[in-house]
Amino acid sequence: MKKQFIILLVLFSACASTQQVSYITGVSEATISLPDGTKTVSIVNRVRLAYPANHSNILLLNANNPDLLNATFTTFRGSIRRQNYLTILSESNEYKHTANGTYPTALSPADLKQSSKGSDLVISLEKFSQRIEDSYTLEIRKQDLGNSTYREIDIFIAKRKIDVQLGWRLYDTKTGVVIDEWEESDNYFYESEGLTRVRATQLLNTNYRREMQNLGRSYGTRYASRISPTAHRQSVSIYSAGNDALVKGMLAVRSEQWTEAQKIWERGLKKEVKPKKRAKLLHNLAINQEQLGNNAEARKLAARAASEHPIGAKTQSIVGFALRDY
Repeated sequence: MKKQFIILLVLFSACASTQQVSYITGVSEATISLPDGTKTVSIVNRVRLAYPANHSNILLLNANNPDLLNATFTTFRGSIRRQNYLTILSESNEYKHTANGTYPTALSPADLKQSSKGSDLVISLEKFSQRIEDSYTLEIRKQDLGNSTYREIDIFIAKRKIDVQLGWRLYDTKTGVVIDEWEESDNYFYESEGLTRVRATQLLNTNYRREMQNLGRSYGTRYASRISPTAHRQSVSIYSAGNDALVKGMLAVRSEQWTEAQKIWERGLKKEVKPKKRAKLLHNLAINQEQLGNNAEARKLAARAASEHPIGAKTQSIVGFALRDY
């Protein structure tokens, strides 16, 4: 496949001589096969978070605490965009279903037409539940006061058990068929302690938000990988300062005009007489050839960079060739 460069970091300062870029080295296929010609998707959140049930210590996740779902959607959306194989046309919160751990009736053809906004697929989060159960124990401990003196103190130990269920459906908008139904469930246990029950509970809640955000991020990442190929990228440095060709070449890179950058570096190499700057230009040319898949040419340019100046030895390492190979 054709490889692409993507700017990861751009630094503008008098002392910055390199900038980081990455290019695609390979692709992991999605877990499921999408219909031929699939290019666009719409995202629907059908989950209506429930308010707490009237139990003594068992709570359902309520609408004021959507940490997990927010993290799931944010990560899923970001992963799809970074993978750059599917384009998100729209997002909506329609056809709500209370979060009770069951799937609602599948979206009808009319529903899909309304929510898809013309996309090839609709990705819908449809099943969700979360049960939180807290328990408390009181433990008496000895506190060392020094001089072989101790006193007894009460420590409240709070334990939290969290059961989570989450499920997606993937619809083909052309046929109305559910082409994927995928769910996950997790059980979490953690605890905290404090001098009072209130403090122990506060620490539980602080940890809860962090854990649910982490879990949501993992859900979003995994489902994005399930339906969309994942690109693997190699990060490298490009010289961007030192002479006019290096500066202008980097400007071309920023505009994703790699053919133009190649021409600029080649012209600069013909004019440049200083070995160190020539090595930098050869370095950039070698990186560009490697990302194009021209490994033999990349080898030659890396070797030339090393022969021009000691910094060229680094070029051979970056493009994957040790000095002993030459």
